[in-house]
Amino acid sequence: MSYKVHEIIKEASSGFEKNFHTQFKYILNEFNEEIDPKICTLIKKYNTVQLPKAFEKYLEQIRALEVFEDDIWVITYPKCGTTWSQEAIWQICNGVDIDEKGKISIRNRFPFLEIQAVAADPTNESEFEIIQKLERPRFIKSHLPLAFLPNALWNVKPKIIYVTREAKDAAVSYFHHYYNLYNYSGTKENFMELFLNGNVEYGDYWDHLHQFLSLKSVYPNMELIKFEDLKHNMDSVLTQLCNFLDKKLSPEKLSILKQHLQFDSMKANPAINPPHLKILVQKQRPGSEYTFLRRGQTGSHKDEMPPEFVDKFDEKTRKRLEGLQ
Repeated sequence: MSYKVHEIIKEASSGFEKNFHTQFKYILNEFNEEIDPKICTLIKKYNTVQLPKAFEKYLEQIRALEVFEDDIWVITYPKCGTTWSQEAIWQICNGVDIDEKGKISIRNRFPFLEIQAVAADPTNESEFEIIQKLERPRFIKSHLPLAFLPNALWNVKPKIIYVTREAKDAAVSYFHHYYNLYNYSGTKENFMELFLNGNVEYGDYWDHLHQFLSLKSVYPNMELIKFEDLKHNMDSVLTQLCNFLDKKLSPEKLSILKQHLQFDSMKANPAINPPHLKILVQKQRPGSEYTFLRRGQTGSHKDEMPPEFVDKFDEKTRKRLEGLQ
C-alpha cells in the first residue's frame, strides 16, 4: 500500500503533555480501482487523515481487515453521538438485553477499530484480537474517513450507520475531550481555530461529513441518523434503526430501550461510560468531574463557544454543505 506521512503544523501538535498526540497527516496514494467508480472517486478526493504516529503501525492491518456481509458498522466524526448510537444499535440487534450481555463493556461488544492509534494508554488486548473473537454479526465502530477504512467494505457492502452532529456542539465537546483526556493546555479559542482549519485529530469535520453524505447516494446499505434526533425524537430514530436493521421490537421492549438510552441512564452505566477514564482524568485534572459521556445536550455551544466563533462555524457549514442536504 502506498501512502505518505507528514508531520503537520506545529500549532496542531502543541499543547499536549504526551508526545503520543503529536499529529501527522497520512496521505493515501494507492487506490482500489475495482470498487464502484463513484466510491473510488470519493476516496481519491478525501485521501487524507490526521492522526498520531501510532496509526502507522496499524494502518495496513486496518485496511486489510476481513469484512463480512452481516457486519454492522457505526462511523462518525468524534463527539457526534457515537456511543449513544452504538448502544441503541447493539440493543436493537440483541433483543434489548440489558441485564446479561448488555452489562459487558461496550468496547468488547462493539469495538473501536483504531483505538490503539489514538489512545496513549490502551489496554493490553488489541482491538484486532477483540474483533477476531466476536460472534457474528459483528459490531464495529470507527471515526476513520473513507480512504482509511478496510478495503473490503466497498465490495462486501455491510450495513453502515453514519451519525451526524451540529458542528459547533461537536467542536465544544471535542475541546473537552482534548482538555481532559489528552491534557491539552491550549485555550478554548486556540482549539476552535484548529477545529475550523481541520487541524485536530481525524482532520476536518466538514470533509468527514461531506464525504459520508455524498457516499449515501452510491452506497444503498447505509443509514444516516442525527445526534439531535436521538436527543429530541428518539422514538423516530429507534423506528428508523429497527427498519434499517430488519429488527422488530415489541412496544414493551421499545419502552425499556428508550428508558435505557436516556442520557442520565447511559452516563450512570459503567458498561457504556467507562469508570477508568474518570480516574485517568482526575489524575491529570484534579477536581475535574469530566466523564466520557459529558452533557449529552443540543445547543451546548450557546454557553460554551467563544462568541466570535459562532458566525465563523455557521458560515463554514453553509458553504461546505450547500446542495448536499
